Amino acid sequence: MSDDGHRTPGLSIRPVTEADIQAVVDLWDEAGMTTYASADEIVEEVTTKMARDPDLFLVGEVDGVVVATVMGTFDGHRGRIKRLAVGRDHRRVGMGGQLTAELERLFEARGITRIRLEVWAENVGGLAFWEHRGYTLEPDIRYFVRNLGGSSDPC
Repeated sequence: MSDDGHRTPGLSIRPVTEADIQAVVDLWDEAGMTTYASADEIVEEVTTKMARDPDLFLVGEVDGVVVATVMGTFDGHRGRIKRLAVGRDHRRVGMGGQLTAELERLFEARGITRIRLEVWAENVGGLAFWEHRGYTLEPDIRYFVRNLGGSSDPC
């Protein structure tokens, strides 16, 4: 359902498959989520995630075309939401909300009761989206990263 409780017409949500890899990469690229890595590294990220918790990696499709995606992960303690992306021509009609709601349902079915996610500070639309969905900014947490093996991944 969309944020106002209505289902987006024609949207079906399902777990990602190998046939979806390029569509997912294309969505991430369109959303600016691939600037940190090579195409091979991005594909590896998709396939690695598909091998772990594949039921938490979702795509949304309209008329058989993948137009949205979100990755959920579970670290044994908290659920995490990563890489929500909706194709440019399908934004602002509730697809991001529907994907998020389905992922939250899957988390709850696993007994996961707390979710974390990161949003770049300059992503004003993303910050507003998550706040609108009831997520709370944690001002006391600072996020540290360290890249290993020559990685240039910024997140």
